[in-house]
Amino acid sequence: MTDAERDDESTDARIDRRTVLKGTAAAGVAGTGLAGTASASDDDQREITFCAAGEETFSYFVRVSGSLERGGTYESDEYDAVGDDFAEGAVSAERCDSFAFTGDVGNVKLNGPGKVFVDGDLLEDTTDDEETLPNKITIQGEDTRAEYKFRVSGRVEPDDSIESSDEVSDSAVRGAVNSGSDVFRYSGAIAFDEADGPVTVTLDVNPD
Repeated sequence: MTDAERDDESTDARIDRRTVLKGTAAAGVAGTGLAGTASASDDDQREITFCAAGEETFSYFVRVSGSLERGGTYESDEYDAVGDDFAEGAVSAERCDSFAFTGDVGNVKLNGPGKVFVDGDLLEDTTDDEETLPNKITIQGEDTRAEYKFRVSGRVEPDDSIESSDEVSDSAVRGAVNSGSDVFRYSGAIAFDEADGPVTVTLDVNPD
């Protein structure tokens, strides 16, 4: 991963990333059911691998219940942050990062197209996320700051650069525009609340 790729990922704090919360603990992996295996003990050495699906950047954050360190099938680089129980980084151009850990995977946050594997088993696949967000909304400012909010029945993600003050969750957005525009992709129905200033809202809805 290059310095430029890390710079591109500085927007991570502004972008809601898909989150897998700890749930079903089959195979000790949060939110996934890997049948036929038992939860690992805290002393068992395990491996988690993040692989970019194409040229686009695939960023990740993972926290585990035990310890975590660099190591495994693929080597991570110096720009990937590694703590006692977490790792945060990014890959692109179909490259992969691997980490050795003990315990269970507790939390994973992902942004971009890629796949996550734990001990060789697929944990998460985000390569088809773009296909599940067929609609687009553009909020254009009119040279006066205007705050807005909207929510969708499916999922919403930024499609363009947004301000750090804009708040994005899985199904709701609260933000503001001035002379620029904010663009989001979403699925499902949309409900746009009245803005407190002049804005032009454009919907591009996939008929399918």
